[in-house]
Amino acid sequence: MAIRKKDLVVDAVFSISVPDHGYVLAQFRNDCRLDVFDCLRKEDLWGGIDLNTVPVLFNITVASHRLVKLFSQEVTDVVFINNRPQPILSLSLGEIRSSTKLQGLKLVKRGEVYDPNHSVTIIPFLTPEAHQDILYAFECLSMIGQPEIIRERIKNYYETGIDWDRQKSLLYPDLPLPPKDYQKMTCEEFMALREEYKK
Repeated sequence: MAIRKKDLVVDAVFSISVPDHGYVLAQFRNDCRLDVFDCLRKEDLWGGIDLNTVPVLFNITVASHRLVKLFSQEVTDVVFINNRPQPILSLSLGEIRSSTKLQGLKLVKRGEVYDPNHSVTIIPFLTPEAHQDILYAFECLSMIGQPEIIRERIKNYYETGIDWDRQKSLLYPDLPLPPKDYQKMTCEEFMALREEYKK
């Protein structure tokens, strides 16, 4: 059955074809966000899979109505949807970096619904030298509406072992790629370290 824009609602789950590799799943979440799961399968068959137990490869902000062509089929009725909390830390555009003359990023804490007027800036100016792990770990707040950008990111991960948002390289050309199979710091781990540092 053809996927339509009206099908792209919160908690709907769809498969994504990854050329030369197989299929993965993605789930729409609150506040225009999309979970993409690390669950590669050769066949587009998903009956009974519990997404609460599947690693989230990345959680990004999307223009859902523009992503119809990203998906192969809807599988909401045959899986258990993911109910885990979404990340509360994100990367937002910040000040111009003097070293590159490009806009840098800052780390912000967001609410369940993102409002730039009510987000809390945690680190106002991120540099590759001091904040490499943070730049690797957290997602940019920019809204993605191009299906092939998402598909290419997934494909690149399964070919290289590196999950990477290429817009970070545009903003930080001096930031090296993370190593293969790099384990991202979670929001909870960062907040725990921050509290420990305050003591």
